[in-house]
Amino acid sequence: MKLVLILAALLAWLIPLRADDNPAIPPAVTDPAQVAQHFREVAARPEFVDAQDSSDNPRLEDLLSEWFQNLGKHIGDFKYASRMPAFESLLMSVLVAFSLAIVAYIVLRLTRGHHWAGREAESPVADEKTLRAPETYNAEITRAVETRDWHTAWLAAWRQFLSRLERRSLVEADRTRTNREYLGQLRSQPLPATSLALLTAMVDAYDRFIYGRAPIGEAEWNDFHQQIEEAALLLHLDDRRTPEPGAAA
Repeated sequence: MKLVLILAALLAWLIPLRADDNPAIPPAVTDPAQVAQHFREVAARPEFVDAQDSSDNPRLEDLLSEWFQNLGKHIGDFKYASRMPAFESLLMSVLVAFSLAIVAYIVLRLTRGHHWAGREAESPVADEKTLRAPETYNAEITRAVETRDWHTAWLAAWRQFLSRLERRSLVEADRTRTNREYLGQLRSQPLPATSLALLTAMVDAYDRFIYGRAPIGEAEWNDFHQQIEEAALLLHLDDRRTPEPGAAA
């Protein structure tokens, strides 16, 4: 009996001691606002934050990926897929050749442009002879008349006429002078009024048909050639005559 009482006393002393050793468990939180706040705090911790996706449109990436996969599959099933490397090489060669041709064309245009610009920039030399001997224009005029190229015939006949005037020392050939300046030189000479009127009409016709680009026909050429012959007679230009305007007709 005493033994039972002693054991009961020991048990009563041990049970309160173990309860004091364990800390008290806090009560459960049931407030929704506190629960939500706690969830946000936990989710904001670095270990729970996922790396941000670099794609702004994952659906578009999926579609592109699927399209490229299907493209590769279709290319692989292509009948001439084994010949694709040769075709790619040929296409690359064509592109390279085309690019080189474009570069060569640009370089050629630039060099020719500089060449002509340099020639135009050269200052003309005063009294430089630019007209050939009068008789050397006969063949050019004949060919132009035979081919009915009245524009070329007109230019050649006018240059021949200026050369004939130069031979008689009535004008001085200079590539900086215009037809009006040649006319001014002729007016400074003691020439008949009829010849000066005829020369003025010829210069006006030159301006209208050459500079003004008025159409030149056979009739206009015959009139101009006749004026040249009349002026040559009035000014006594004793050189070889040009072919008759109707020689090729």
